[in-house]
Amino acid sequence: MRVLGPDDVRRVLPPGAAIEAMEHAFSDDREIPQRVLLGRSLFMPGRVGSVTGVKVVSTTPGDPVGVVVVFDEEGRPLGVVDGPTLTAIRTGAASGLATRLLARPDARVMAMLGAGAMAFDQIQGVRAVRPIERILVWSRRVERAAILAERVGGEVAADPSEAVAQADIVCTATPATEPLFDPDAIHEGTHLNAVGAYTPQMVEVPAQTVRDAFVVVDDVSAALAEAGDLLSAGVTPQVTLGDLLAGRVRAPDGGVTLFKSVGIASQDVAAADAALAAARRAGLGIEV
Repeated sequence: MRVLGPDDVRRVLPPGAAIEAMEHAFSDDREIPQRVLLGRSLFMPGRVGSVTGVKVVSTTPGDPVGVVVVFDEEGRPLGVVDGPTLTAIRTGAASGLATRLLARPDARVMAMLGAGAMAFDQIQGVRAVRPIERILVWSRRVERAAILAERVGGEVAADPSEAVAQADIVCTATPATEPLFDPDAIHEGTHLNAVGAYTPQMVEVPAQTVRDAFVVVDDVSAALAEAGDLLSAGVTPQVTLGDLLAGRVRAPDGGVTLFKSVGIASQDVAAADAALAAARRAGLGIEV
């Protein structure tokens, strides 16, 4: 069994490989039982193909610790992967996959609203699938926006609505409880990836924008239970990334598109399995 720490995961799971893993995560050959809270830990089991796994993460505020454990088809443990790092990478990769399927091919300007733990990988995921030339970074904490902007070669935006108005692709990853921008800032052809607002009480995207957009989710039942952006707008999701990948639904030409993600366990299982396989090939991690 192999153990991968944060640096190992970063080395073996670059954006392209992570996006490929998300194609498996959103395939039809998966199971995602309901997550369970026991004590201060959240248990998220899942299956992708013949591989099963579980993510266990702390729900203590400010303490993002946890692991993902993966098992083969015989139930033998394949390895343990650092949870927070894998979560950030697979969340960014899902946004990258959604961007590939929904955003205009010529999209070149990106607005990143939020500069926390998820933001860097959101940018990396989008960059992997679109020729981004300009990145606008906004955060309520200007110093954090400046750090992220320098890291990705972007620029700090003083106002979120102004950033959105200039962008072809918008990513939101914040703990907001009220919309981050004016709905009039959105223009025709904009694609949004919203990965914050993972509880019914949280909101990042204006209700009018949600109602006007072609909405795609990671999982309908999870979105109905947890996606504050959709619940506050009274929108019932009908289309998943899996539907787009399987060709059951085709994205419309033009208009505004929105990928709303709350995160599902099949993402963790697929990403962890890919990371462990790459680590075995490269001889990285600790064998136990």
